[in-house]
Amino acid sequence: MKIEKIESIAIDIDGTLTGEDRRLDCAAVEAIRKLSIPVILVTGNVICFASAASKLVGTSGEVIAENGGVVKLDFDGEEVILGDKKICLAAYDHLKDLLNLEMIDMRYRKSEVALKRGFDVGSARDLLKGDLLKDFNVDIVDSGFAVHIKKKGINKLTGLSYVSERRGWDLKKTVAIGDSGNDAEVIRGVGFGIAIGNAEEDLKEIADYVTLKDHGEGVVEALEYLGLV
Repeated sequence: MKIEKIESIAIDIDGTLTGEDRRLDCAAVEAIRKLSIPVILVTGNVICFASAASKLVGTSGEVIAENGGVVKLDFDGEEVILGDKKICLAAYDHLKDLLNLEMIDMRYRKSEVALKRGFDVGSARDLLKGDLLKDFNVDIVDSGFAVHIKKKGINKLTGLSYVSERRGWDLKKTVAIGDSGNDAEVIRGVGFGIAIGNAEEDLKEIADYVTLKDHGEGVVEALEYLGLV
């Protein structure tokens, strides 16, 4: 069941607006540019990437990066850090001698630690839980492109909630579109959540609507289903 009035749309970037080659889908960009409501890019990627993508796509300027850990209200506005890179680094230091880990993008990350995929994420979670002497207060999530160590309780929904409160938007009148496990909270937390065709099965199960098409074509399909284009 679609929501009657849509005030804003939150869209993931990697794997959603991009294809497998990580290039932006031009048809999806063209469809987004036709919208008359704010579009917020919500990503696990870094804030400089998200801000640049926002300008290229032509969205309203609000961006949520690092899985909700960093937000920005407009192109030239201040970056607000909601996460805590220090505790994420402490968790990484605990794990680095026990697992084969490789940091990525750390020059640009401000709220979390990103790791190259290829190690057992479940083992990493267990190792942090198994340390009875310290609560690291972090979560570990696999976005499909990297593994992120982030502050517990910080996710794309908390970032979107911050932006929506500042902008006066109602989350119940917001649509979210995504493809990965790190989109789960925001898909559940808004008025209408859409998983695109290439999304993880767990995300499809909690979405209100699943597109038949993948990647950017799925975004276009979603916007057409909502009657926005």
